Amino acid sequence: MADSGVPYVESSLELYLSEVAVARKVVEVARLGYDAVVGTAFLDNGLDAARELVDIPVVGPAKTTMYMAATLAHRFGVITAAGDLPRHIRALAKLLGVDDRVVGIPTLKCTVADFLHDEANALAMLIATGRHLVEEQGAEALVLGCGATTGLASRMAHALGVPVLDPGLTAVKYAEMLVDLGLSHSKRAFPYNPRVMQLLNGMR
Repeated sequence: MADSGVPYVESSLELYLSEVAVARKVVEVARLGYDAVVGTAFLDNGLDAARELVDIPVVGPAKTTMYMAATLAHRFGVITAAGDLPRHIRALAKLLGVDDRVVGIPTLKCTVADFLHDEANALAMLIATGRHLVEEQGAEALVLGCGATTGLASRMAHALGVPVLDPGLTAVKYAEMLVDLGLSHSKRAFPYNPRVMQLLNGMR
């Protein structure tokens, strides 16, 4: 867990506050000898910065699951928790080049904490929202846009009859694939800068 003072990311401010802490935590984990790091927050916060600082694969749930969804269906929806998150998800979709595939990014009337404390109610809301995306907006697959939804995708898929992507599990499997293939992020895309590392260490 990155020590940013932000337990969950549900707003732009919390997103920005967590960026440096996440990048620092990835560096700490890499120094322990792990083969890859997977971010837990759906918005991939801090991971682009981390890729400039380590050589191992750094995988985020948002880019991974949206890209995967675009390979499984022509149109998909992303369901997220309450808060100021859809515009950030949309920005990531544009960066990936899949924005035209996203039919909607509805927010639920529950927070990240609600997913953890009342799973049954959260699942009911997810299924109802997913059904609207499928039947009314033409989604052919769904992405769960919250790290706290792990374990709910299979039950949603059974209820709705479309692929539902679990962000945490998908990111972990993608990281495993990169390790197995001996691949990591291009240093031309994410070049190492010693000054950045010095800056990061100075921000403790």
